[in-house]
Amino acid sequence: MTKDEFYNWVMEVYRPVEAMIRMVPPDKLDWRPRDNFMSFGQLVCHLGDGLGHEMQSLFAGKWPYSPAEMQEKMKLDNCPSCSPQEAIQKLNKDKKTLKEVLAGISEQDFGSRIVSTPWNWKGKCELMSYRMLEHFLHHKMQLFTYLKLTGLPVHTGTLYFGE
Repeated sequence: MTKDEFYNWVMEVYRPVEAMIRMVPPDKLDWRPRDNFMSFGQLVCHLGDGLGHEMQSLFAGKWPYSPAEMQEKMKLDNCPSCSPQEAIQKLNKDKKTLKEVLAGISEQDFGSRIVSTPWNWKGKCELMSYRMLEHFLHHKMQLFTYLKLTGLPVHTGTLYFGE
């Protein structure tokens, strides 16, 4: 897959995420299915981060945090929360960052250069990009499930197309 094909695929994934983020009731940002789950606000904030900054760190080999700091940031109590509007703004900014990140790497490097993460993933840039998108997709499904659990009218078309 080329960089442009990957970017276009990510934009197709972002479309229904944006639609589902807009569905989150502002009065339910603190709602969570159980105590040890992210709240709606935390989840949409995390989804708003998208892929751009992580891929920027991945391709540059420079991470803004150590593995220990990352573990601390991943604790549920430390996950930031935001409104659906803020999450959409973050995701829109991420689209630009992702486009810039991909523009800054050659097709050859995308397909063959080996990169690694602080959590010990290692592989070609292209494979690692898929792994990061996979993480995003899991949270996309989590948001879909939250919406469904709160009784909002979501269906397969919502999940894949934002209908």
